[in-house]
Amino acid sequence: MNKLYGQIEQANAVIEKLRSLGGPKPETAGRFLARLAEESGMFPVPNLAVEICVKAYLTSKKDLLDQGIKKADVEELAQLSYASHLPMLANADCIRDFIACVVHGMAVGAIPSPQGTRLLYGAQVAHSALPGGKKRRTKRIKTTPGTPSEVTPTQSPSTT
Repeated sequence: MNKLYGQIEQANAVIEKLRSLGGPKPETAGRFLARLAEESGMFPVPNLAVEICVKAYLTSKKDLLDQGIKKADVEELAQLSYASHLPMLANADCIRDFIACVVHGMAVGAIPSPQGTRLLYGAQVAHSALPGGKKRRTKRIKTTPGTPSEVTPTQSPSTT
């Protein structure tokens, strides 16, 4: 694990050096893959984060079944494996990948619906907390002509 952190630190140092020299911000791997898929006409466009989650789910499920563990326990452990590979909610790209993973997981049964709903709400909260994000729109009240709020009552002449 320390080797991985060392490699990440080296990569970050190279990126910072390139940026200090005026180089462009590097494209994330997920965006790069999506752009390549779109340009080549591949459909559906693969999502790297979803692929990682699905692979973790299927691999753990297969390994646990090979070990002879009960099927009910295997499913629960495979679901935990899927959830443990969800992207962190660090920035807008990660939040989009997180949402894609959760929705796909719900569709294939890797994430139960009640848990998926809570996870999607967490992603919504994380997205609203991003700096410079969209602010909540104020509600506008529209009145439709002919509705009681638009109709003015007729006044009858007073008789005195």
